[in-house]
This record gives sequence, C-alpha cells and structure tokens, in this order.
Amino acid sequence: HMDGLDLFPEAQVWIQKAEYDYYVGADGSALHRAIDPEDAKMIADMRAAGRVHLVDGDDQEVFPGIRVYTGGRHTYASQYLGVRTGEGTVVAASDNCYLYENLERHAPIAQTLDTASNLAALDRMRALASDPSLIVPGHDPKVFERFPKPGNGVAKIAGW
Repeated sequence: HMDGLDLFPEAQVWIQKAEYDYYVGADGSALHRAIDPEDAKMIADMRAAGRVHLVDGDDQEVFPGIRVYTGGRHTYASQYLGVRTGEGTVVAASDNCYLYENLERHAPIAQTLDTASNLAALDRMRALASDPSLIVPGHDPKVFERFPKPGNGVAKIAGW
C-alpha cells in the first residue's frame, strides 16, 4: 500500500492515526507482520520530516471539500475519501472496494478484517456519492472504460 511513496519526495500523506499507531512503532519499527519493515521506516521518516498527517477518526475534512472516512477494514483502520466536485460528490473507495462487482452484488472484498464493516462501508459509499457511478473502486480496470479520458492508464473522474 505504500510502495512507491519514496518516488514522490514532495508528497504529503494522510493516514488514520489508529492505522499508523497499529503498524509503526515510535522508533519506526514494524509492529505487525502486515507491514514491511522498510515501509514502516519510510513512513516514520516521512512523518519526522512533516510529510505525514495523522487523521484522528471518521468523517474528517482534510482539505476543503475532501473528507476521509473509515470503514471496510481492509487494514486495521483503512480509509476512503469523498470529494465534492462540480458534478457532485465522488467517492474514491481505495481498497475498501476493489471492484464494481463488490458494489453491484453487495459483496465484501476478499481481504477484509471484518465482513460486516466492509458491507456497511459499501452502503455508506452509496449514501455519500451523489450518484453510484461516482464511486470509484480501487482495483477495477473498468474504471478506465467508465472514465476513458485522458487515456493511457489515466482516468479523469468528475472534474478532478
């Protein structure tokens, strides 16, 4: 989930405080087998450099018009976000919804720590999005069919 962050030396990261505290020790060590020790050190170093912002809880505005929500339990405190655009609220589901099929069949993702929480997150995404077509799963190649421009593996979603 964090591989490649080092390729963006100016990037800022917003992560749930509970997620960070669960996986990363005060010394930058990995506290759980689900995080690579190199990733734990990298994000701890980024935090020390002021590039990591800890979000404390659900339904938090991190920028005007951008809110993060907890749910889905893909990881300890995984989050997804809602963005107000001129075309309505878009939900970037991240790993809390892998595929459009998860939404269409109301089926939880395969890797969740809590199936009921994941299904509740899918329901909430439907309530948050201005239209179900504005929910963007984290791993579905159909995103590039539904949002074909500009192309070549890049999708422009609702005025972003």
